Amino acid sequence: MAGIILESGMVLVPLACAALYIVISSNMLLFVFITVAASVGFVTYRLRYHYSSGARGDLIVRTKDTGADTSSTSKTRTKKKAKKSASRAATEPESDHSSGGEFDEIVQDAQRHCDVDDEVVERSGALLAAAVTAEKTKYDMELYGSALSYDHRCFYICGRPTWVLAADFDYWRIPIPPSSGMADQITDTWRRVLLQYKAAGFNAVRIRFHWGFHSPSKGKYDFTGNRDVNKLLLLCEELGVLVIACLGPFIGDDVQGGGYPFWLIQRDHIRLRHLRASGVKIWDDRFAAAEGEWYDQLISMLVGHEVMTKSVRGRGCIVMVQLENHLGARGALELPLALQDETRLLARMARERVIRAPLATNNLRWPEDFTSLAARTWAAVEKKLRSYHVIKGAYHSDISGFTVRDIDGLPVDLDAVARVTKGDNAPMAALELYKPNAESAAGSFSRQVEAAISQGLSVLSLPAYFSVGNWGNLDSPLKCRQGDCGYSAVSADGALSADARSTRLVLHIARAFELQVASSDSVSSRPWITSASQPTVRGVSVSGLPADAVRVRRQWEMAATATTHAHEQQSESTLGEDQLQMTLAAYVDGQGATEADSELAFLFTLAGAPAITKGHSFALTGTLGPRQRGIFISNLVVGSKSSGLLSLVAASKEIYTRVALDLGVEVWICAEESIQNGQLFFDGECKVTGHAEVEVVDVDHAKDRKFSFVIPKPGPGVATVVGESGATVHVVLLAQTDLDTLVVDYGSFNSEKVQHSETTGAMPAAAWGADGILMADCGSVELAQTRTNAASRIVVVSRMQPQRCAGMRLLEDSTDSVYRGHRFIWHYIAEANEQSGDICTDVSVRGLEKRTTDWNSLPWKLLPTMADLETMDEINLLSWQRDLGTFAYHATDVGFNASHVLHRCQVRLKPQHLTASTIKLQLNVRHRCTVWVNGVNMSGHETFHELSAEPGSLAACIESMRNAGAARGPDRWGGTATYDVTKAINISAADDEDGALNEVVVAIESYGLGTQADGANDARAPRGLLAAYWHGFNLIGEDHDDSEIHDHSHDKRTEQLKIRWEICGVDVTQLQQPYASSGFPDETSQTGWQPTVEHPFAPQRWSTRLNVDVNAGVQWWRWQMDPANMYKDEPVYLAISGKIVAYVWVNGLLLAKHRASSKPSSVLLRGGLGSSRQKASAAPDEVVVMMYGWADDADTSATGGGSSTVAVELSLNDSRGLSALAP
Repeated sequence: MAGIILESGMVLVPLACAALYIVISSNMLLFVFITVAASVGFVTYRLRYHYSSGARGDLIVRTKDTGADTSSTSKTRTKKKAKKSASRAATEPESDHSSGGEFDEIVQDAQRHCDVDDEVVERSGALLAAAVTAEKTKYDMELYGSALSYDHRCFYICGRPTWVLAADFDYWRIPIPPSSGMADQITDTWRRVLLQYKAAGFNAVRIRFHWGFHSPSKGKYDFTGNRDVNKLLLLCEELGVLVIACLGPFIGDDVQGGGYPFWLIQRDHIRLRHLRASGVKIWDDRFAAAEGEWYDQLISMLVGHEVMTKSVRGRGCIVMVQLENHLGARGALELPLALQDETRLLARMARERVIRAPLATNNLRWPEDFTSLAARTWAAVEKKLRSYHVIKGAYHSDISGFTVRDIDGLPVDLDAVARVTKGDNAPMAALELYKPNAESAAGSFSRQVEAAISQGLSVLSLPAYFSVGNWGNLDSPLKCRQGDCGYSAVSADGALSADARSTRLVLHIARAFELQVASSDSVSSRPWITSASQPTVRGVSVSGLPADAVRVRRQWEMAATATTHAHEQQSESTLGEDQLQMTLAAYVDGQGATEADSELAFLFTLAGAPAITKGHSFALTGTLGPRQRGIFISNLVVGSKSSGLLSLVAASKEIYTRVALDLGVEVWICAEESIQNGQLFFDGECKVTGHAEVEVVDVDHAKDRKFSFVIPKPGPGVATVVGESGATVHVVLLAQTDLDTLVVDYGSFNSEKVQHSETTGAMPAAAWGADGILMADCGSVELAQTRTNAASRIVVVSRMQPQRCAGMRLLEDSTDSVYRGHRFIWHYIAEANEQSGDICTDVSVRGLEKRTTDWNSLPWKLLPTMADLETMDEINLLSWQRDLGTFAYHATDVGFNASHVLHRCQVRLKPQHLTASTIKLQLNVRHRCTVWVNGVNMSGHETFHELSAEPGSLAACIESMRNAGAARGPDRWGGTATYDVTKAINISAADDEDGALNEVVVAIESYGLGTQADGANDARAPRGLLAAYWHGFNLIGEDHDDSEIHDHSHDKRTEQLKIRWEICGVDVTQLQQPYASSGFPDETSQTGWQPTVEHPFAPQRWSTRLNVDVNAGVQWWRWQMDPANMYKDEPVYLAISGKIVAYVWVNGLLLAKHRASSKPSSVLLRGGLGSSRQKASAAPDEVVVMMYGWADDADTSATGGGSSTVAVELSLNDSRGLSALAP
């Protein structure tokens, strides 16, 4: 093939250049006209194809059983596959080294994985015979609106305004053994992780359903054990966690193949995501059929779990369904690349399979696809072409979500979003809200979340918020680094960073005032309040800050007798007949303009003021605190007409959460004065006791009323404010350490015990005092049993004593607490043993054993080259030499998609074969190889490049073409390294008939398949050993050398036929869990283990120093780790230090890897979110570590002998801190 391309280029390129020169030189005007016409034609054709996409009316929706009539199906095979299928005929006996059928085993494996002939499809003429429009797949608000409705402000669940505040929950990354006997452990693990999400302040999770995880091989789907989607959704309903269901099939660029199953990737006659090549899409019926098969299997598990569905167990949890992901990539000239029928078909299939929830997409990027010059230009062009009926209208789902990289630095223009998405009455949804970059300072997530809420976004999801560093091996092994990459806010063991603690406070505020503020508008987009029957703030400004530093949002205006959404409930239960509650939230950003302790003047204007520009009504002072931001509430009413009302007119102090004690009685939790200074301003003359002072004042524009100016005292404590009607607010002031651990019980939307919070917004309970507090079931409290929580004082705020407090004991005498003397505050102490010390001193390690991989015992298969698949008559003399050693099958062709694939070459050499003084081996690999020649480690090389340019851009394409082994996008051929193996080669005596045997073993580690993201057709980019060439010997004959041979190219190909390479690995399509394998066939072997010696180096914990012999190949160590006597949730990390590659298993589960670098790694073995225990708590855990290295990293003096070794240090730690690792 390469020769044909070369020959064609040699002829066509000069002719094209000559023709172009003649046209330009003879008629420049003609040339310009042709260029413009061609450009216009290209743009029109591309846009037309973008909207029509080539999908025919007989688009397939189902697959037939094999054996059906295939006459109507057009089967196309690439030349490469046709050549592979003909390999048996191409390898007829021609010499002693090429016996018939020698490649049968590998050829049959490749044909089984390709399986071209079983792709029989059925066509349905009715599916897209009529255009699928947004109206036909639109969410039925009239039918289901009482359960779930939405507008441009927010969602309304049973009439209650609701923000959907989510983080990604990848259930398929949690390393739980897929055993049917582990049902209770699976449910318990999921439950604890979801409670962690709730404790962090989220009310929803985005679940990306992983096609490849559920379908390890073609036609097989597994929804049992840790794949039980139904059980997971039932658990979400029980815990009151909303779900954004991301159906895929593409779910993101952080997983191999984008989430497509390996068996689909191996069928290269199917165009994944309809990509013919990178940046070029052509509709593929077979791919659409495969998508329909996945939707058939998955949606049957989701139906019945939607919010609009109510059964005996309560209401469902799925609030919206996301179709696909990131389909908005742009190609050449920034033209849209996606096909409109891609989304149309998925929407149609979802509706036909009885999905009733609103459909969402995440195909756009802010601001690139909304405000950039290219986006505006093509929008204008498309509008003009649409007016002439050249193209069809764009398809828009119910909710058009978008991805935001920095919403704080680049605020969202809601009008621009609505104009592009046509979602004038749909909530703004940032389905992937990232931190600006992984190296951002602490607080980045909190700034992003706060900015999103203040700008009017009502749906957001934070990817990578919870660490997945130790959660299995589903993403690229390169990305699956140990510990946290600096991007995640919550580590794998559940520890919260300063960023996570700050974000949690922001989410607490949002949840506390969700009922009042979620259905709000910016004050600039609604008429001003001119009058009200009670004191109502209508404007807020902050002296000393620019005007754009204060964003004010206010509940939308309505009559007191309105019957829409949640305001009907408020007008009946909370407000008087002639009263109108207009809660207002002021978002103040002092970042860069003030210091954390700088005092600011908050200026408030009441509704009775003649004009907001003619002076304010009153002022409060306060500081913004450590975040240098704040969310301040005005016009908040506590109580009802029957119980009495207490109105908070304004506040310059943040209220983090509200707890309902009774109708008209609430607890507000705030920061004590040294953290954030501020005051509370109530309507009427209030009685204040406890940790605050009060001053009754008059204000401008409301001379007929009295107001209470409440000033908290320094330090933590409790202040009680009682209004004139008896309504009461208890203000609890917390220290910073208590704020850092504040957890709120948000209850469940299916629980009758939280109905009061449904009408007031206050929550059932809150707690603080220790990390690891989990709250559920309206006041029940759980505490992780860790050493850091030993003797911790836990304070719970609740109307009644908590129902269940696992691991804690109630303190009857709490006279030493600053919060004593209040019947709604309950004090507990953790029951854990209070002794101090290192947890890892309690972990007993025994039975250190070692074994080495035996190359000869592995299941090797002969691997043909391209030369093996051609007869001598087909040889093209102009073929590039690289074709001679190019292998006909790559690792992915035969199912070897795990992290490693092995190649071996055995060749016998005699002196007569040598043609040079040195023998060299040239290898082209993806991505990192290690070479052994006759047991001597030759080190290796890495062919890998991470893109620095924006993915999907022209610069990224050019960069990927210039650098071999691109992580994303096209992968150029390069990446070859040459090894001088002369010293390791065996040469027999001249009279030896057979020659000396030489064995070369190449272990190649793949950094994962391409992800097929951003218009890049890279999921099928080759992995493993691509090509191999020997230099320095000739096996053709013994009586002449290479220089005497007449046909040089002919003989080089003949030589290649005499050199045989073999391949072995793990066929992941035969595994129940295709993503949890190292690729070594002997990874589960129980034979060959021998006791070995430990070399302790750190006396305070279990530790050992191992000498890894790089010449010995791949070596394995294992030991038994007895469970600790106490603190079952205490995390235990394995620290690894040394320049070797290491893979770690616990109880047979592959957890993570250590890259060969001087930087230490830590792997979570036990405890935390990703606990991998699969046995009873009394049983020991088995830890297995596989290691190998390069000779270049070895210390040849380490053993004093000829062996080259790399020193590796292993130790157990109870935290990710690696400072205890002594050299």
